[in-house]
Amino acid sequence: MCKKVSLSSKKNSRFETMLKKRIYLSIILVTISTVSMAQSGFRVGPSVMFLSSRTSVIDSLPNSFNFRFKSGFGLGLSIQYGLTPNFTIATGANFVSKGYRVYNDTNRNGDLLKHNINHLEVPLNFIFNLKTNSSSLIRGVLGLTHTSILSQQNKVLENRDRSFVIKQSVTHTSYPMLNLGLEISKENKINNLFVFGVYFKQSFQSYTILDIYNNSNSNEPRFNLGYKGTYIGVGVSYLFNLKNLKKSEEFFY
Repeated sequence: MCKKVSLSSKKNSRFETMLKKRIYLSIILVTISTVSMAQSGFRVGPSVMFLSSRTSVIDSLPNSFNFRFKSGFGLGLSIQYGLTPNFTIATGANFVSKGYRVYNDTNRNGDLLKHNINHLEVPLNFIFNLKTNSSSLIRGVLGLTHTSILSQQNKVLENRDRSFVIKQSVTHTSYPMLNLGLEISKENKINNLFVFGVYFKQSFQSYTILDIYNNSNSNEPRFNLGYKGTYIGVGVSYLFNLKNLKKSEEFFY
C-alpha cells in the first residue's frame, strides 16, 4: 500500500487552512469594532445557500487517488430577534445536502465516485453588528449547529465494472458544528431585512467513514477516508419584520 500523500491533497489542505484563518480574522475585527443600532425585533424568512465540502485523510492517501470539493445546497427558515442595539440571536431549521467526490486517477473505467448526504440543521447563532452606512450593517456570526442525518446511513458506490468501490458507513447520526460567518444586511423602507453572507461550519470529528476498494470482491479496503461534513457556503436570506403584521391588523380593524 502506498503511503505518500498526493500533491493536490496538500494544496486542498493549505487552501482550507488559509480560508479558515481569513474568516477567523474577519470576525474578530468585526466584533471588536464600534457597534451601532441593531435591526431589532422579530424577523422571520426563507434562506438559501450554495455550499462546498470534501472528505479528509484518516491515515494516508495513495498517489493514484484524490478528492476535491463537492457542491451542495441548503434551504431553510431563519428566525432572528434583536435583543440589544448591538446583539441579535438567530435560530431556525435548514435542509442541507452536502457530500464528497473521490477520484481514482489510474482507473479508466470510471475514475469518479460522488455522493451527497441529506441533513437537518438547527442552528443557534449570536450576531454582532457594525454600522457601515445609514441602512446597511456588516454582521459577525458565531454559534453552534445541531445536525441530524436524513439520508440512508450506509451506502455502496461503484463504477461500471466494479473496479472502484466506496463503502460508506455512518458512525454518528447526529453531531454538533461550530458556526462562523460574515454578513451584509440591508433594511428596506418597511423594515424587512435582506442578508447576504459567507459562512463556515466546522464539525469536530468524522461522522462517516469511506472504505475505498479496488474491486467489489475485496475483503479489505485499500485505504479509508473520513467525512466530517465541514463546509463553506454563500447564502442569502429575506427576513420579514413581524411588526408589519400588527400594522396590517390595526388597519384592517
